[in-house]
Amino acid sequence: MTSRLRDRRSALADWSSRLAILAMPLLIIAAIGHRVGMMNATATYGVMAVGFSLSALAVIAAVSAFEAIWRDGRKGLAAAIRGFILGLAILAIPAIAAWNIVEYPRLTDISTDPEEPPYFAAAYVDRPPDANPIRPPSPEEVIQQHEAYPDIVPRYYPLDTVVVFGAVEAIVERRGWRVLDRRPPANAGEAGRIEAVAQTLLFGFSHDVVIRAAPQGEGTLVDMRSTARNGAHDFGADAERLRKFFRDLDSALQGLGATQG
Repeated sequence: MTSRLRDRRSALADWSSRLAILAMPLLIIAAIGHRVGMMNATATYGVMAVGFSLSALAVIAAVSAFEAIWRDGRKGLAAAIRGFILGLAILAIPAIAAWNIVEYPRLTDISTDPEEPPYFAAAYVDRPPDANPIRPPSPEEVIQQHEAYPDIVPRYYPLDTVVVFGAVEAIVERRGWRVLDRRPPANAGEAGRIEAVAQTLLFGFSHDVVIRAAPQGEGTLVDMRSTARNGAHDFGADAERLRKFFRDLDSALQGLGATQG
């Protein structure tokens, strides 16, 4: 009887591998389809949910297969291990998102000046019907941002707006953001602003960005705003986008005597 069981193959082990492998093309389709505009955000979320669910089932099936293989000596260990590892690797994506939901406040619009954030103009026309509305932050959201992201503040550079805005444009271009509106300052006494659309790395979800460079005293004050088009939580992505942009801007202007205000 024992010998007969050992000759049998664990069906759960095979199903674990199949489910994990099936989840991968689904998520790839969701990522590519949304990034190139073939799928809207709602459809993308649906396909992602199916892919992650299949991955979770793959892990559950693998654990059950491990138990049967250990108990009865059935075949299929390699398939179970494959399904377990692939399933866990895929589930790392929603696991990180879940951690960020706990770690960061439920915000989708972050600005260096939350009380009077830079305004959007072109974004209203470009955003799809299912996008989040662009609105001023509530007093509670302003408090949440200050508490969660105290480092997100305007930057002051002792340089004229023409020089600073040139560096801003170069960083936007280098990051590959799609520019919706560009209004450079005609001279050092004028303000400049640029609107663009940034996309997340994996699934290409869009975030509208506006950067304002305004003259202040002998230098320029730069404000920036980033808002997610979809979802009820940005997972801290908007604040991180502002941090990385200003790190690049600081580096670009450092040799010209730029300092943070």
